[in-house]
Amino acid sequence: MGRGRQKAKQQKIARKLKYLTTDTDYDELAKELSGQEPGTGSVDPFADLEDQYADAAADVSATADAAPAADDAAASGQDDLDEYAKWAAEAAAKATSGEFPKTSAKPAAPHKPIPMPKPRPIPSALKPKNA
Repeated sequence: MGRGRQKAKQQKIARKLKYLTTDTDYDELAKELSGQEPGTGSVDPFADLEDQYADAAADVSATADAAPAADDAAASGQDDLDEYAKWAAEAAAKATSGEFPKTSAKPAAPHKPIPMPKPRPIPSALKPKNA
């Protein structure tokens, strides 16, 4: 047949997938994703990352003594962040204490309401005649 029947079948399947509500078996999902049995204990997915970053931090501290020029380049970015943090803290303190500069702005004047259009009367020639 034509494309219509095929498209209708695809729409039916898509609708079924969209609105089908089934309970998810999270233990089975964890087993499938991690390759472990569900009851054998929880695996910390970030444990290897913590070790990796701990090693990287140790490497950085070891090379910081050997390469002060590289440390200066990294510190300039840190100084920018520190300056921003300092400015943000000062701005927050001013906001909470009410310490704002006086402005000479006038309060906003209330706006005039916009008139609503009124319907025009229907001419008598167009009115339906009732018997």
